[in-house]
Amino acid sequence: MKTFKITIICLLFSTFIIDGNCQIIQKNGSVYDEVATIISNLPGSSGDDYKAPSLSQLNTWHHMLNNVFSGNYNEASDSANTIGYELIHLMDTSFLPSRTYYILETIDSNYWGTYVYYPDYCRPIVIQSPHSKRDTNTGHQGIWVFKATKAMFYYVNGTHRCNSSIYTSCTGTTTGCSSSSEPYRISDLAHETLSVFQKTTEILFNNFANAHFIQLHGFSKLSTDPYVVLSNGTQITPTPDYLSVFKTNLFDADPSLTFKIAHIDISWTRLRGFFNVQGRLINTSPNTCNANATTTNGRFFHIEQEKTKLRNDSTGWNKIVYAVSKTFPCNTTSTSPIIQSDPIKIYPNPTTNSITIESTNEITTDDLNIYNQLGQNQNHLIYSSYENPNKVIVNMNNLPSGFYILRVKSATSKVYKQ
Repeated sequence: MKTFKITIICLLFSTFIIDGNCQIIQKNGSVYDEVATIISNLPGSSGDDYKAPSLSQLNTWHHMLNNVFSGNYNEASDSANTIGYELIHLMDTSFLPSRTYYILETIDSNYWGTYVYYPDYCRPIVIQSPHSKRDTNTGHQGIWVFKATKAMFYYVNGTHRCNSSIYTSCTGTTTGCSSSSEPYRISDLAHETLSVFQKTTEILFNNFANAHFIQLHGFSKLSTDPYVVLSNGTQITPTPDYLSVFKTNLFDADPSLTFKIAHIDISWTRLRGFFNVQGRLINTSPNTCNANATTTNGRFFHIEQEKTKLRNDSTGWNKIVYAVSKTFPCNTTSTSPIIQSDPIKIYPNPTTNSITIESTNEITTDDLNIYNQLGQNQNHLIYSSYENPNKVIVNMNNLPSGFYILRVKSATSKVYKQ
């Protein structure tokens, strides 16, 4: 039996969760502690533990992640199990009230990384830590920033970047795994396109048009280096230039920091992330493996950090939290309640087949829209009947199991952006 859980939010928006019959892993605790433990136990720089996913496995991952975003968690769990992952429903009891996170964690030998979704996010921010074992503390820093900023998504690599002995075919070389320059390894997820890390970036980029991607790195500072090197993946200045705003806010958090910004300090050539395949994808390079981006939308932040100022512990991590929070103010999202200015009732909650909407104002069919979590309109799968101009019954029998957003326009309701 389908059930719909409803929360009213802006214009109004309402969310519906349709539950299936399967089970996912249930845990209580702290999302930071859960992920920090995983990071601490990742395979090191040798052992060839990392194996690239097949195209079939990447397709399964794509389908599974779309189910997560649609609220089809049981179906997502079933798909995850077929490729050596489990879906964990984590109730984070370190908050009052508790928060709900969904974690994709390996249960097999697929060291493709760990992926965390927060459906009640207030910032459409994606935090990435591709080198957690090599760039000290960037994994722990990433999950800390994700949790503190109420960001949308976080993911971290599954092994040390040097774990595999196989080289990627993508452009660029590094001395990160050897004393001499060599191509990147396929376990270096910032430089390999055939990976779950890259596939997840592609899915998020294509499905969340307002998402920004913040990728955390670390470096050993030379005497001529600043403490922070920032890049959008190109030397082009985007509009708007949120990276420069981020720099200003980070400087406010710690005025002792020094900076280079790749699209402003054009002569600077170190640590710019131009070979980064996530940055190339987000900047719409025609060949993410082999061609640097020639345009930018400003949605990719490549952050190189010296250790003592920002990476060492939570004191430094909180500076990043401050800069992210100031750069991207928290907005109400599809699952967060807000105060409405006129009484619109949506009931029952939960429901089995239909909902009733009542308003003090007239409701027309143009006032109603229902979307899945990918933002796709689902009006063609519902039909409405009116008891009177102010009361409508919406039949949802044709909707597949999932998570839905109902938009109810009202003449006197407050309007919020999300």
